[in-house]
Amino acid sequence: MRRLISFVSITVALVALGLVLYNATLVDRRAPGIARVSLSAPAGEERIAQTLTAIDIQFSEPVRTSSVEARFRIEPYVAGAFAWDGPTAIFTPSAKLPPDTEFTISIEAGYVDLIGNVAETGLEPWAFRTVGPPVVIRTVPLDDASGVPVDGAVDLVFDRLMDTASVEAAVRLDPPVPFRASWSGETVRLTFDTQLRFGTGYTLSVGVAAADTGGNRLRAPFTLRFSTVAAGLAILDTVPRDGASGIGIGTAIAIRFDAPIDAQSARAAFRMTPSVGGEIRIVALEDDRRPADASGLAIRAPDTLLFVPDDPLAAHTTYTIALDPTVARADDPEAVAAGRSWSFTTGSPSTSGQNQIAFLAARSGIRNIWLMNPDGTNPRQLTTALSPVSGFDVTLDGGLVAFSAGGIVSVTGIDGSDEQRITKDGFYEYAPGFTPDDRRLIVGRRAADGADLGYWMVPLPGTSGEERQLVDHGAPSLGSADLGGDGIGGTDGTPGWMTRSAIDPTGRWALVVTATGEPVLVDLAAPPAGAVAIPIPLVLDAAAAWSPRHGAFVVSAASAAGDAGARTTALWTIAPDGGLAIVPGTDGAVGPVGVGADGSIAVTLRLPGEPSAGIGILASAATVVTRHAPVAGFDERWPAFSPDGGEVLIGRTSALRPEEAHGIWSMDLATGAARQLTTDGAYARWLP
Repeated sequence: MRRLISFVSITVALVALGLVLYNATLVDRRAPGIARVSLSAPAGEERIAQTLTAIDIQFSEPVRTSSVEARFRIEPYVAGAFAWDGPTAIFTPSAKLPPDTEFTISIEAGYVDLIGNVAETGLEPWAFRTVGPPVVIRTVPLDDASGVPVDGAVDLVFDRLMDTASVEAAVRLDPPVPFRASWSGETVRLTFDTQLRFGTGYTLSVGVAAADTGGNRLRAPFTLRFSTVAAGLAILDTVPRDGASGIGIGTAIAIRFDAPIDAQSARAAFRMTPSVGGEIRIVALEDDRRPADASGLAIRAPDTLLFVPDDPLAAHTTYTIALDPTVARADDPEAVAAGRSWSFTTGSPSTSGQNQIAFLAARSGIRNIWLMNPDGTNPRQLTTALSPVSGFDVTLDGGLVAFSAGGIVSVTGIDGSDEQRITKDGFYEYAPGFTPDDRRLIVGRRAADGADLGYWMVPLPGTSGEERQLVDHGAPSLGSADLGGDGIGGTDGTPGWMTRSAIDPTGRWALVVTATGEPVLVDLAAPPAGAVAIPIPLVLDAAAAWSPRHGAFVVSAASAAGDAGARTTALWTIAPDGGLAIVPGTDGAVGPVGVGADGSIAVTLRLPGEPSAGIGILASAATVVTRHAPVAGFDERWPAFSPDGGEVLIGRTSALRPEEAHGIWSMDLATGAARQLTTDGAYARWLP
């Protein structure tokens, strides 16, 4: 019995110990707690909520949902519903929360877990605030910014994601400019379909209809004010000009502004398509508009963007130049030029000048020498000078061209290659004319300071001989670059910068026609110190020519004697010994004289009482001039024979506006009919 009692006692003790261990290890006696509270739709900060948000309450363990929901409070009160995800309660308000409002949530103690453990503490008030109306927190450009590029964009950065359609509909720009919107998160970029105006104040506004993704609208209209960069810089010229075709493949690209330009902004603004390697320089183009300094270079500020390609451009190719509106004045970075885009098309170089027509035209944007076929087809640029060409001559074989551009005489091959400068530093030179042996040039010369140095004969590169002065006065004045357009003056003659001198076929006698209209006969065989220079008592303003028929120089001129207003012009011959004679029946002859291979003479005739000037032809065997009547309203000028003598080139100008070109025409001498070769150009001549 005693053993039985002991066994029972031990068994009871073991059971009691097991119960203790069971309670200690398998039964949860811990009260539930709250691990974390968060917003499902925060607005940038942890306790700033979108107006459409839920409140997540995560417990330390699963709880009896009803015990929590009964003890949940939100102040101010809003209706809502609970959903549960394991130990997480999700309270979703039934309606959008009011904006810019502070709320607190709390849970009283006493909720229980699944096995009945009671929470002794609840959730102390947990505060959060709903967002206010959406706001723009940053802009580019800044408000009240100045000097904004005219091709710039506007960035608006909001404090939250926005309803993009409502924002775009609410944007206004004054003055109005069409725009396109692109979004990246909270940022909208407005780019404009057309360039903004220079020096203009703009107001960009976003109306209160703009809303965020929760439907919250702006509290008040947003306004951004800015002003664009001042257009204190203008583009004066572009070379080649927009739409030009037949451009020489050796051309440079030049953009001249009305003030000095900033090099860095100019280089960054330039683009060429197709892309071409080359060097961008910021320069002052050399010309003769005013005297130069002691070095022989004109004193000018760098106002030109010059792009010099590394290699010749491709023939028969269209190139596009684009200049961004960011080129700034050198002295004012906020004053920029408007952007520009233009295109030109190259031609192909000439391999021969034979049976080609050469003429001056400004169709590239600057006056240069052009070539074309006798029927006017295939016009292409020969010289690519960046100062206007004022005069030119071509060797008898048509292989070499001499020209003056901006007071600088150069020679080049007929294909535009191997250009060499003849004029030395410290001088300006004009009116180049080849000697019959094609080894020397006659040029008019001025010193760098503008002093008149008369006319000189200079050897070409690679030939022997010294330069010599032929006439000590009468050189063309500075300023040939101011002769605009195709280079047509207001008289029947040719400007003094153009070639006027002539040499007899033997190369001994030269008739130099000075820029002041004085013809001077020079014996080129005489020693330089004793050169015979015979002034002729005539006044003329056009080139002379040698007439094999007369064995003398022939010019259209008036006698220097008597009243200038009563002088009558006619054709005159000037013999090598200085003898003068009027060619009978040539009253009214004006301007340059053309002489054909057979000795025929062509000249412009301006007859008293006639409103227009026509062409007079003195055939080689004729004694009477045949006048071809002009087209009403037009003057016909600068006649030049074809190599076979059957046609004469003429330049047509307006009778009322003699500086206005109306094209180059070819007149058939047998029929008198003229066909148009160009719509522009002047001083055409047929190359042999």
